[in-house]
Amino acid sequence: AQSSGTFTVLATGAIATLDPHAAYDNQASMLFLGAYEMLVRLNGESTSEFAPMLADSWEASENQSTYTFHIAANALFHDGTPCDAQAVKDSFTRFLEMGQGPVNVIARFVSDPNQMEVVDPATIQFNLERPEPLFLAAMASEYGPLVVNARLVEEHKTEDDPFAHEWFSQNMVGTGPYRMTENEPNSHVTLEWFDGYHGGWAGNHFDRIVMRIVEEGATRRQLLESGEADAATYSLTPEDVTALQDNPDLQVLIYASTAVGWTHMNAPRLQTPEARQGFSYAFPYDAVKDNVYQGLLERSGPIPDSVRGYDPEVFIYPTDLTKAKELIQGAGFQDGDVFDYVYPAGEQSEATVAQLFQANVAEMGFELEVIEVDRATHGDYLYGSAPAEERPMFIAAQRWWPDYNDPWNMLAPNFTEAMIGNGGNASAWVNERFEQIMAEAEHYTDEEQLNNLMKEAQNILTEQDPPAIYYGQFQWYTVLRSDIQGFVPNPLYLSSYPFYEMWRAT
Repeated sequence: AQSSGTFTVLATGAIATLDPHAAYDNQASMLFLGAYEMLVRLNGESTSEFAPMLADSWEASENQSTYTFHIAANALFHDGTPCDAQAVKDSFTRFLEMGQGPVNVIARFVSDPNQMEVVDPATIQFNLERPEPLFLAAMASEYGPLVVNARLVEEHKTEDDPFAHEWFSQNMVGTGPYRMTENEPNSHVTLEWFDGYHGGWAGNHFDRIVMRIVEEGATRRQLLESGEADAATYSLTPEDVTALQDNPDLQVLIYASTAVGWTHMNAPRLQTPEARQGFSYAFPYDAVKDNVYQGLLERSGPIPDSVRGYDPEVFIYPTDLTKAKELIQGAGFQDGDVFDYVYPAGEQSEATVAQLFQANVAEMGFELEVIEVDRATHGDYLYGSAPAEERPMFIAAQRWWPDYNDPWNMLAPNFTEAMIGNGGNASAWVNERFEQIMAEAEHYTDEEQLNNLMKEAQNILTEQDPPAIYYGQFQWYTVLRSDIQGFVPNPLYLSSYPFYEMWRAT
């Protein structure tokens, strides 16, 4: 083994929980992909091909209703406990029974721990009861299906906390290549290579990973330029990204993501599809794309182009203020009417978007009341349980990408009726035909059928009955020091790093 020393990556804020069965954010998952393992992972840049992780091989039954995984020999948790098939089952049982955060990534396919069978100490089988071609994709998600040490659950659980969630919120003990040695929540988290890692340490690797918490964007840029930090992903301004491309000491990698941005429109308060179509025509798309995001955005509908079911002919709104006003007035609104619009504090790009949209709305004779709210309030508007009449007419700055390559997983959390007041669908939007499509798509078996369903779904979400104004699909970026090698971006593992495959060139 050769040492590349320390790799320092910048994060924008403290991580709320380090429990991988509860966390549902990409900063936490960045650390998880160093300390924990899924059974399989996505292969390189692909969103549909898989590579070994904790399992070194696997197979599916002919009808894809049963999946069998073979655990890597000599797999150990960081405390030295062997990780065998029973340990994997115990971990997934905890994940399902605890029922937090990303549980539906797996519960969509496996709802009962009895569907998991320990065939022998090295082999676990998942019996899904129906054909599920997407199961491997879900198992490769960085959100949820990571294997934790159930022995430590038993050791640290309490009567009030039977899953030892509080302990796992501050500690990481996985089977990954790096073990946590420091956790200072508002300062840094340190991982160091685990000598007992089953993948071995031949070749050149970083022996330490440090995630530094740096809240100020200007400071993050300075640390990258000075060499005090090695990497940052999607945490600078578009202006910074453009400027840093000329710095010979840095690599600025820009690549496609599966993230789509939109502004939710409050369907009950905006009353009709025509009103929402009108505001969709009023949005300043070109200025947002070219001036605000400086090209780090491509116009799209609600499904990104690398995800199953994407329709290359999806309806894309142009900006047309004359048509917009006709539709809004036709829906019963009058000159001078006021519409409230919120965006999260600290996001200068979203403040500029709001101002541009406000100007267009004013040009039509209406008023857009732009309100900056703190992040907690913004999060409550997006994911809380308040009824539609207590939410603003427009909730900006939603960014969403799927947990795995699946359009149902992209759309259902955001636009189905069941999610209203239940962690999603901030538009409080209901469309009967869309509900039928989602029900059919949840357990599809035929790819052509899925594509036909999604073509119709995307047309409902855009041209027919829009619940949101879609900015487009984001171009992601990672800034690295010029001597960092081995980074491969994946459109689904956004803001994560393949730490084990990376090194520093000499």
